Amino acid sequence: SSFNQSHKNKVKFANDSTLNAKGVGVVCIRSKNGEQAFINDVMYIPVERDEWTWHYRFGHLNFRDLNMMHNKNMVSGLTKIQMPSEVCEDCVQAKQHRDSFSKNVLSRTKSVLEVIYSDVCGPMQVNSTGGNRYFVTFVDDYSRKLWTCLIKKKSEVFDVFKKFKSMAEKQSDLKVLKTDGGGEYVSSEFTEFCEAKGIVHEVIPPYTPQQNGSAKRRNRTIMNMVRCMLKSKHLPKELWGEAVNTASYVLNRCPTKRLNDVTPKECWSGNKPNVSHLKVFGSIAYRPVPDQLRRKLDDKSELMVLVGYHSTGGYILYDPINKSIMISRDVIIDEM
Repeated sequence: SSFNQSHKNKVKFANDSTLNAKGVGVVCIRSKNGEQAFINDVMYIPVERDEWTWHYRFGHLNFRDLNMMHNKNMVSGLTKIQMPSEVCEDCVQAKQHRDSFSKNVLSRTKSVLEVIYSDVCGPMQVNSTGGNRYFVTFVDDYSRKLWTCLIKKKSEVFDVFKKFKSMAEKQSDLKVLKTDGGGEYVSSEFTEFCEAKGIVHEVIPPYTPQQNGSAKRRNRTIMNMVRCMLKSKHLPKELWGEAVNTASYVLNRCPTKRLNDVTPKECWSGNKPNVSHLKVFGSIAYRPVPDQLRRKLDDKSELMVLVGYHSTGGYILYDPINKSIMISRDVIIDEM
């Protein structure tokens, strides 16, 4: 055979992205009059399979969980997943591999907002597009629902917590807040607020991160996903904030060990999530230019980068020319 599968290589495109070549062979071109021409040393690049596209759409979620989500009908809009034999190089290089926290469960809640875990991650080595250096997470112990908020400095945590409490308590009353006792959580203002609202603030003892493991594990998982998403699309590090929010959005639609066959989003709201709108973070997106802003010979669309999902149902886009963020529903997305 003229096809040599032992010849492995990479093909690099103009945007610095790469694809693996699975072999080299000869292409035969036949004309209508029967003449033939041969092109030697043509690299074979297989079409991207659905399982890999979903792997990227879910922020590099492992294939075992993707397969389980489909088989157990945990979400709608997810196609059948085949377990690939290849390894995701971005996952190998960007994800941490270290001993996990203790799996012993110290307590188990029976309703949402009975216990909330919180932790701050940062500072990052570069500011986000919005000038932020940290993000704070809140994790509901019962549903495993996750919220993230980008902040410029740790002193903003108190205001963020008050806004989170107001938003979350539209469903139930917050009872216990567990943190690591960092300075951003133990100010007199913070303490007085918790006391006034009847919230028990439990401070985790020093050097026992396993007791606040929910928030710290979530932060570690988020950062693993952020590194993968930025690396796989060769995106600037300044987009870490958008990647954090996207990771949070996706994780609420992923399985967790503490829940039986439901996602955090469904456990929290009672509604099974639809994931058919998910696209690969960092994909090229073409946003239509309004007629009133376009001259006769101007392009009808402008090139953007997909960097997230908005609560209104639109996509969050990054303009690489003006380095700005915008929201649009009417976009054409190229996931290649």
